[in-house]
Amino acid sequence: MQEPTAEQLKAEGLRLFQQGQTGQALGVFEKAGNAYAEMGDENGRAEMLNNIGVIQRTRKNNQAAIEAFNEALTIFTAQGDQNRQAQTLANLADLYAFTGQKDEAARCYGESAALFAQTGDRQRQSQVLRAYSLMQLRRGQWLDAMMRMEESLNARPRLGPFRWIYRGLLRFALSLFGVK
Repeated sequence: MQEPTAEQLKAEGLRLFQQGQTGQALGVFEKAGNAYAEMGDENGRAEMLNNIGVIQRTRKNNQAAIEAFNEALTIFTAQGDQNRQAQTLANLADLYAFTGQKDEAARCYGESAALFAQTGDRQRQSQVLRAYSLMQLRRGQWLDAMMRMEESLNARPRLGPFRWIYRGLLRFALSLFGVK
């Protein structure tokens, strides 16, 4: 019987993860990462490391998640894959925010949003800025939170009526603070 390919392993890992079978998915992603490494596909290996980091984060293995994310980030940076670099930074930011490392989270959110802006991925840029805003809100940094939320809404490709009104209210509130 033929060994599964890296792509088949990746698909199986994603299926298991979506079904909530994180332990099994972790093992499959590790195998897929090794298969990508054997093929010399560094981006594929880094993608598996990012997936491993996500699973480790959900399992509260924070140090293992940080290590996986940082290794993936190093590879994506070396490969010049800015979009995946931004995705990994966003995952790392979420982890830092969850573990109370707010300054590291802020740095990663900021870098991620900037990279998504450079790649033209406005939807993900908006999502990262929203998460950043919510973290600032939880820290009691109201003005900064409102500014990040406005940036999030401005980055969003299309605003529905509710978000359009919300952005207008944010702009009004910011003008009361003398911003813009």
